[in-house]
Parts: sequence; C-alpha cells; structure tokens
Amino acid sequence: MDKVDVRFPQPEKKAGPPPNLPRNAEERAVALIDLMGRMSAHLRRESAAVLRHCGVAELARLANEKQPMMLVYEEVSRMLRVDRDGMAKLPDEIKGKLREATRALYEASAENAEVLQRNGAAQKVLVDTVVGAINRARQVTTVAYGSGASPARAYGPPPRGQANAATLNTQL
Repeated sequence: MDKVDVRFPQPEKKAGPPPNLPRNAEERAVALIDLMGRMSAHLRRESAAVLRHCGVAELARLANEKQPMMLVYEEVSRMLRVDRDGMAKLPDEIKGKLREATRALYEASAENAEVLQRNGAAQKVLVDTVVGAINRARQVTTVAYGSGASPARAYGPPPRGQANAATLNTQL
C-alpha cells in the first residue's frame, strides 16, 4: 500500500495521456510531422559539425539536444501506431506529409550514420598509425642522440656466464 500524506490533499490522477502530449491521432500526426522535420534538420547540423571537425563540446551539445527529441518521437509515434482507427481516419494530406517527413528523416539518418561511420574509420586509422609509430619507436635499440658511441663499447650483460662476472669486469 502506498503511503499518502493525509495532511495535504492530493490532486486526482487523470486517466489518459499526460497533458502535454497530443490527444488524438490528427494532433499526434501533425506533432510528429513537425518533430521529424526538426530532427532531420538537427541530424544534418550534426553531420555538418562532424565534417567541419568541430570540437567535442559542440558535438556533445548536439547529442544532448537530440536525446529529448528522440524520446518524444518514440512516444508520439508509438501512440500513433497503437491508434489504428485514428490513423485510418487521417486526411490524405496529413498522410502525405507524414510520408514525406518520414522519408526526409530516413535520408537524414542515413547521411548522419554514414558520416559518423567515416569519422569513426578515420579515427581508427589515426589511432592505429600512432600505435604503430610508438611500437616501432620502442623497438629501436640505438640512441637517437648523443656521441654515437659504438655498440662494442656499450655495456651489456655477457652472453654467458654469471651476471656478477660482468660487474667485476666493468670495475677493472
């Protein structure tokens, strides 16, 4: 059983969708058309920002702006799909706009995904190049600076025998 504070009257919970969501299929379709247009424009801006090599802060801002739109899109489109009778009764003009907005969103999403994949592949090539250069630098045994002493005069442990014998030999 839920605990209720009886000192303060609680407002009654109303059945149905929250007050800020569209209430019928036509309102949902119009809201969805507008939202899909804004999402398409946003995805194109995000693609352009990636192509311009914008900073992490701007890309993070764009991603943060996209998330609430995606959540509302999922909820409104779900509500519209569930209402089959309402969808069937939509005027042809709204159905056409809904198709166009869906097509535009699909194209913008495909373009955005392609740009992000290319950017990810370019970053992978860059990281692999840097890792390869570091690994090659670690394998170099000669010193890149200094007097250029010959390897014969450089100290190294003897190829056989005890390790302390090398210490004795350097003392002489």
